[in-house]
Order: sequence, then structure tokens, then C-alpha cells
Amino acid sequence: TPDFTVRYVDGEFVITLNGRNAPDLHISKQYRKMLEKLKAEKKSDDNDKKAEVDEETRQFLKSKFDSARWFINSINQRRHTMSLVMDAIVQLQKDFFKYGEGHLKPMILKDVAEIIEMDISTVSRVVNGKYVQTEWGVYELKYFFSEGLETVDGEEVSNKEVKAELQRIVDDEDKTDPMSDQDLADALEEKGFKIARRTVSK
Repeated sequence: TPDFTVRYVDGEFVITLNGRNAPDLHISKQYRKMLEKLKAEKKSDDNDKKAEVDEETRQFLKSKFDSARWFINSINQRRHTMSLVMDAIVQLQKDFFKYGEGHLKPMILKDVAEIIEMDISTVSRVVNGKYVQTEWGVYELKYFFSEGLETVDGEEVSNKEVKAELQRIVDDEDKTDPMSDQDLADALEEKGFKIARRTVSK
């Protein structure tokens, strides 16, 4: 199940975080009432022994409440961070989300980290194992990160786009007379990608 859905509607991106895997969390009303009752009893209780037992129970409940609040806040913070990261990816890769494959731009973790003003390691954790549903299919968030290569015109493109073009050339070649690495490099140059033969081999 994708963690996000991104749609382009009426000239705007609509980004949705899937909530199916994270139900709304809240603290039990029953335990909240119990804690409030113990607080009230603490003020009016004259029996030292009973007061001591009640205080132990109250402290126990309070510590569990604090843990639960911390847990709920952590979940909400994580979901907020996930949304920030997805927003930044869409911002940097808007052409891909509008037009699909063939429009991927070079992008590294640092680019996203700078936009959301968080650490690179945070971005790395957020994108790990997360998926997004787009108009063009489901993609792992890691897919959108790649190094750049310069075209003949000086424009920077994602190396994933160059690999995809190379794959198309190899798929269309005469299998009885395969192209050499230099032929492939020449074919890529004709399409605007000036890449050394060694890079093509790699």
C-alpha cells in the first residue's frame, strides 16, 4: 500500500498521506477519569495508608499517561515530517509528477534536507521503504534521487533518464550484431547525451 498519493488537479498538486496504517490514537477516557478521581481523593483523604496506595497508583497512571502522550506526539511528528519530505520531492520533481518518466531531474538527499531544514539522515530514514502512488504508477521514494549528467546543451538530467534511454537503444539493436560501447556512446550523443565510452560500459 503506497504511503502517499500525488495527483495533479486543476493546475495544483494534491498530496495525500495514507492514514490506513496509522489509526487515530488517543488516551482512554476510562483511565483519564481514574487519574482525575485519584487527584481529587488525594486532596481530601485523611487515611495515610490508603493515601499512600492511591499515590502509588496515581504515579503509575501518570507515568503511563506521559509515555502515551510522548508516543502519540512522536507518531504525529513523524507523519508531519513525512509530509514535508513528500512536499519537497514534488516541488523538486514537479515535471515528473506532471508528465511522467523522461522528466526526472537530478536530486540528492541534501536538496530535500535544505528545503525542509532538517538533517540529511532524517530525510534518508523517511524515504527508506516508502512508496508513492502517482498518475504513472507506484514508485519508491528512493527512485526520485539520482546524480546528474550534463547534456550537449548544458542541461542537467538524471542519470536514471540516461540509463532508460540506453536501455531503449539496446532493446532496439540488432541482436545478431550488437552495438559496441562506442556505438552506444555515439547513439546517446545523437540524442543529446555526451557520455564517455567508459561511462556507457559502467
